[in-house]
Amino acid sequence: MNIFNHDNVHKMRVRDIAGYMITYPDVKKTSKNLLGLTFNTYQVNLDSYSMKLETKGANDDYILELHLLQNGTEVFSYKAYEDGQSEKDKYPLPEETYMHLTHDFQP
Repeated sequence: MNIFNHDNVHKMRVRDIAGYMITYPDVKKTSKNLLGLTFNTYQVNLDSYSMKLETKGANDDYILELHLLQNGTEVFSYKAYEDGQSEKDKYPLPEETYMHLTHDFQP
């Protein structure tokens, strides 16, 4: 489900979005170790948008999920375990979020 204006979007790969999120200055990170595996959750809030990333591995080796919400409503969702989705595919990001991630902060 995408509710933002498609005229003002930039397409990015999930791995690229995740890279910006992980290194974003105001990211909130939590980590858990379960049965010897490390799971990380990253939360980034940008104006009316919030993004949540879940990874597995001490070095964020696997992207499990990535969610983008606008005012609490999900507008984009990537889940590694769902058929038809790939980290290599490009997904739309709202202009506002894209600008924050890629221009306001240079990793």
